[in-house]
Formats: sequence, C-alpha cells, structure tokens
Amino acid sequence: MRRIFTIGINTIRGFANPAFNFLIVVFGVKIFGKTDWASLINVMLWVYFTSFMFSWGNYDYLLRKFSNAPGKMYHAFFSNFLSRSLLLPFSLLLLLFFPFTIALWAIVLVLLTFCYASLLPLVVYHQKFTAQVISEIVSFVIIFGSIFFLKTFELETFLQIYAIAIAVKVFLLSIQLYFWKEPFSATISLAEFKSGLPFFILGLSGFLISKSDIYIVDSFLEKSQLAEYQLLITSFLMLQALSAYIVIPFTKHVYRLSDEVVQKMKYRLYAVSIPLTALGGIIIWFVMEYFVQLGFGYKYYIIGSLMALPSFFYTFNVMELMKNHQERSIIYVSLFAFFVSTSLIVLLIETYEIFGVLLSVCIAQWVVLFTYKLYRKFG
Repeated sequence: MRRIFTIGINTIRGFANPAFNFLIVVFGVKIFGKTDWASLINVMLWVYFTSFMFSWGNYDYLLRKFSNAPGKMYHAFFSNFLSRSLLLPFSLLLLLFFPFTIALWAIVLVLLTFCYASLLPLVVYHQKFTAQVISEIVSFVIIFGSIFFLKTFELETFLQIYAIAIAVKVFLLSIQLYFWKEPFSATISLAEFKSGLPFFILGLSGFLISKSDIYIVDSFLEKSQLAEYQLLITSFLMLQALSAYIVIPFTKHVYRLSDEVVQKMKYRLYAVSIPLTALGGIIIWFVMEYFVQLGFGYKYYIIGSLMALPSFFYTFNVMELMKNHQERSIIYVSLFAFFVSTSLIVLLIETYEIFGVLLSVCIAQWVVLFTYKLYRKFG
C-alpha cells in the first residue's frame, strides 16, 4: 500500500509542473492572445536552456552518488552546488539577446531555477514528494491568479511574477528538506565538472531530442504557431513522461535489484502503456479542440499518442544501461535520434508546418525504441 502511495504521489509530483505550465499557457493564450504569450515563451525557452546547461548533470550524478555513499550525501550536495555556481556569471550573456530589463529578469529566473533544480536530487532521495507538490501548487496559484488579475500583458511584469513564484518554491522546499541544518562540508573543485560530465552529456543528448523541436519552431514559424505547438507538444510530453514518473520512486532501488526483478517491473509497465496512452490521447484531443479550440484534425492526436507510447517500452532499458555504467550508449542513441528528428523537421516544417514537426518527433521516438531493443538483443 505504501509503495502504491509513493508511486501515486510521485506521479502527481512529476505531473504537477508540466500540467501547471500547460494550464498557464492555455489560459495565457486565451486571455492575452497567441502572439503576446509567445513572447514570454520565447524568453522562458532561453531561461530553461541556460538553467539546464548550469545543472551540469547534477540530478543523475548526485542520485548515484547518494546511493553509493549515503553517509557523505551532504558533502556531495554542497560541493556540487558551490562548484556549479562558478557557471552562473555566464548568465550575463543573456544581456546580448534581450533588452536590458528583460535580460535582467531572465538572469534572476536562471539563478532561482538553478537553486530549485539543485534541490531535486535531495527530494527524490528522501522521497519528499508531497513537499514538492505543495510548492508547485503554491507557485502555480501565484502565476495562474496573475493571469486573471492583470488586465493587460506586460512581458516584464510576467517575468517578475515567475521570479516570485520560483522563489517561493525554493523557500518552501528548503524548509522541508532541512539541508541547511546539516553539518556543512564542501570542496569547490573542477573535479565536480569532470565527474558530472558524462551525466551532463547524457542530459544534453536527451535535451536535444526532447527540446530541439520547439527551438526550431521558434526560429521557423510564426509566434502564434509557437504558442500552438507549445500547447500541443507539452500535452503529449506529459503523457510520454508518465512512464518515467511511475519508475522514479524506485530509481535508487533499481541500481541494487537483480535483472530478474527489473524484468518483472518492465512487464508491468508494458501492460499499462497502451491503455494509458490511448486514454491520454483522447483527453488531450478533447481539451485542445473543445476548450482551447486549436482546430487540428484527428491525425495530430493520433501521431501525438504514438509519439508518447515508445517511452513506456524503453525507460527501463535506459536505467539498465545507467546501472551498468553504459551512459555512452545512451548518448549515442540520443544523438542518432536527434539527427533523425532534426533532419526530418527541417525537411517537413516548411510544407507541413506543425504537423511535420510532430510527425518528425514521433518517428524519432520509434527509432529510439527500436535502437534500444536491438542493442539489448545484440549489443
């Protein structure tokens, strides 16, 4: 019963942020229009990219380190946090791409997101999922309420609201983790970057395959289409990510379990994959067409559902490779899928626009699945 509760609360935790962001985009677009809201999306895309670069693979790196040496957990946490902080001055480069005040608030958002993301390995290891859900709810209320409170759209104002919301998340999570009460011990060292490099490259390869499409859409299509694609792809990425959210509570255990036990866990995930993606696709179609009124045909939602399905079949393959320190294989698969996805998007985006991008991402996901299974069989 406790295991079921853990899976449930972690699934809610995992869904909270993307689901809340999805709702914010939905109502932001409906109230302020696609073009205005797309200007906020444009800034936030670069905030998230910069924050990702500064994370330097800390999530997976620290989870493994916590599992292998729990007694030195906080020394590892503080050392990694302070060492990665050496990267923060590079956020000033945002001043080159945006007007001064917009860039200034973007830098503030990078700093706050950096702090929040740094706490997530501790959240997962200590399974403080309820605390994170509460922090996400409070942050959502702040941003979502502002959409209805403000009469006109001002980009700087919304960046300030986002900064307040993320600061509140950092504060609420910090007081639940009590990490600041632990004995302080840290070593600021470039060795942290060397140790975290395989995980960073692994994360970067995953980032390229999962996020490159929206950056291409931002560059090639109209701003209104960027907002439409953001809505559509976010909804299906939430569905795709469900496989990982189901597995995350057992991440630290998978590193210790036998292959036979992991195989049984795989089959259970396979069993729920098709019902979940089918139901999720129907719900997404209903919301997008009857509430948001995007005006897309059925084929968009069929392709989106097919895009989400493969992750249920290869999530454990990824974890097994990480367990066996074969991160390089994951990187090769991700880079190959990135090449396939990007090539197809460039070929199709001009003629088929959003549908061409969605189809390209779907094909790339099936390429990932078949590659992992072939590697499992013959590698």
